[in-house]
Amino acid sequence: MTKVSIYINDKVWADFKKEVFQKYGSLRKISSEVETLLRSLIVEDAVVSGFKRIGIEAKGTMSSSEIKAKRPTLKGPPSEEIIRKMRRKRVAETLP
Repeated sequence: MTKVSIYINDKVWADFKKEVFQKYGSLRKISSEVETLLRSLIVEDAVVSGFKRIGIEAKGTMSSSEIKAKRPTLKGPPSEEIIRKMRRKRVAETLP
């Protein structure tokens, strides 16, 4: 266990304490509720352990910029251009 000091807006803290009190009927669960919120933000460990449970080896999560960088390059025109040409051709054939 680690004791941590943080600065939080007074209204936000009061609202948080109110929510904890409404949920549990006392303020004794504030620390566990803060820990639960922090754990929900740390997704990588949960993702890796979930993959391990189903037998898939995972090295961790990737950021969206890493995903974009590893995307394959297109070998032809984008599909929207092909579809646009097909529609124009169909419209042109129906016009007199």
